[in-house]
Amino acid sequence: MQLRRLVIGEAGRFPELGRLFYDSGPGRTIDALAATFESLAARETLRLQDPRLAAEHFNWLVISTPLNQVMLCGDAELPAQTDLDRYADAGARAFLAAYGAN
Repeated sequence: MQLRRLVIGEAGRFPELGRLFYDSGPGRTIDALAATFESLAARETLRLQDPRLAAEHFNWLVISTPLNQVMLCGDAELPAQTDLDRYADAGARAFLAAYGAN
């Protein structure tokens, strides 16, 4: 989280640093999710038009609150595993409600 804060703080002066961090972390995760979701859509397990957008939705449904709490509340401890599991489960349910084939 400290590295993420540092990169965000310096991205205006060093945009290539921000791009490298994004491409190596969040962007890579989104790409992998998009490929998986595209495959699931081809098997008619998911309904979606834009696999990358669906991947971005899934990503933020699962991590937005824990990430924002840690990023914006200073050196707060990481959320407990039970809380992370709760956000992941709820995010997956919301995602499937929007994109599930059933």
